[in-house]
Amino acid sequence: MAISDSESTTSTGSQDIVSFIEEPATKEQLSYYRLDFISKRDAYSPKAMQITSHALVRRIHCVWFAVEWSDGVESWEPEFALQGYQPELVYAYWDTKKGGRDGATRFDMFHVFAILDHASMWNHGKRCAKPFSYKIQWVGYDEKDHSWEPAAKIDGTVPRMKEEYDKMHGL
Repeated sequence: MAISDSESTTSTGSQDIVSFIEEPATKEQLSYYRLDFISKRDAYSPKAMQITSHALVRRIHCVWFAVEWSDGVESWEPEFALQGYQPELVYAYWDTKKGGRDGATRFDMFHVFAILDHASMWNHGKRCAKPFSYKIQWVGYDEKDHSWEPAAKIDGTVPRMKEEYDKMHGL
């Protein structure tokens, strides 16, 4: 089971904006963060139909999406929240961009979306176990684009998420 920590990540896309609090990048009338009020399990909740654009918040390496909803409303949503709500929409959007998410954002820093697994990797050269590692899914990327990261790095990056994961798995 994956543990996700939405407080450790936020994201934005194609235009630079000074602050996502100050104003939207292009569509001033859009509301912010509608997903905060939508229940994923509610059959009557609106569905995100498409992502129409994205805005980058370079200072914190995040993406916000302009999203059209099934009830006709548009809003700005943080990438991590939309990935948690309708991940296939996020992945499909980045697939349409030249160079994918990497090419569209050119970010050199990434946010942890979820801890997927853990293991003690075997170091064949020294015939011993490497330090404990975690399989990480990154914001904006699906599970196939995971990486194995050392426990110390994860503890320093997302300590609450790691603590929750460890507790859930008896580590």
